[in-house]
Amino acid sequence: MTAILLPNGSVTFIAALLVPLVLGFLVGVVARAALKIGVAILLIIFILIFTGYLEPSQVIQPIVHLVKSGPALAEKVNQIAGYLPYSTLGFLLGFAVGYLKG
Repeated sequence: MTAILLPNGSVTFIAALLVPLVLGFLVGVVARAALKIGVAILLIIFILIFTGYLEPSQVIQPIVHLVKSGPALAEKVNQIAGYLPYSTLGFLLGFAVGYLKG
């Protein structure tokens, strides 16, 4: 019979547990803030269109340009996401806490 022993509380073990948790928390807080800002920007744009200060074509053209540059943007996002330990349980727990409470 094999026994699973936890490490003796070394600094490396504690850092390996805490670093993904803290990173997940920070990413969760940033994701929540980004979502809030995105919704606020959409509401402002809709209000400006309905009041006549903006025309829909003024909003659609930059969006089309952003969609056309999608593959290059996706490559950059994948490069940045490669640095995050998003497959660890600590990161996912930290992200959930940061998103819900942050």
